[in-house]
Amino acid sequence: MKNANPAPIGVVAFGTACFVVGSLFAGLFGALSPGNMLMSGILSIVTGIILLAVCCLMISGNSLADSPVFSMWGATIFGFFSLVWLCLGAVLILWKDGVTDPLSFLLLFVCFFSVGYAYHSYVLKLWSFCILFLAVVVATLSAFAGLYGGWAPGNQIAGYIFIFLSALALYIMFKEQLSAVLPAKE
Repeated sequence: MKNANPAPIGVVAFGTACFVVGSLFAGLFGALSPGNMLMSGILSIVTGIILLAVCCLMISGNSLADSPVFSMWGATIFGFFSLVWLCLGAVLILWKDGVTDPLSFLLLFVCFFSVGYAYHSYVLKLWSFCILFLAVVVATLSAFAGLYGGWAPGNQIAGYIFIFLSALALYIMFKEQLSAVLPAKE
């Protein structure tokens, strides 16, 4: 029996969390308050758990187009972002005003890894993922500059890019779903 592709579930979780955290960074929820940070932190941890489950499902079967290369590529991405969202959740839940270094360096870590994923997506000619990872690079670098460097617009720019990432994630999710269900063009 063929396994269903678990990637769309992970991409929806990623997109939803990007929208919420992006709205937090962009200031759409108002001032940073303990309630906003707690809610964003819990959502980030739930997203990390969902991404970890998707990673395990992808490792256990060749889900993406029955290709081990794409399944392993997807599993490593979902595994990496699972770690990121779990760490982000812990940082947001334990947030203390004025202590920005843990979040700053987590964002810088994500930025460096996303450069590699963007390049690998480019090599595989997965253009929507290439755009996604390039947007992650710009967003995390902007947020790092905002939090660590004190560049105030950096956080807002990062927030709006994360909101864009949520829309891009939905596009990728629907593309994955539709390409699996609709007949191939001849």
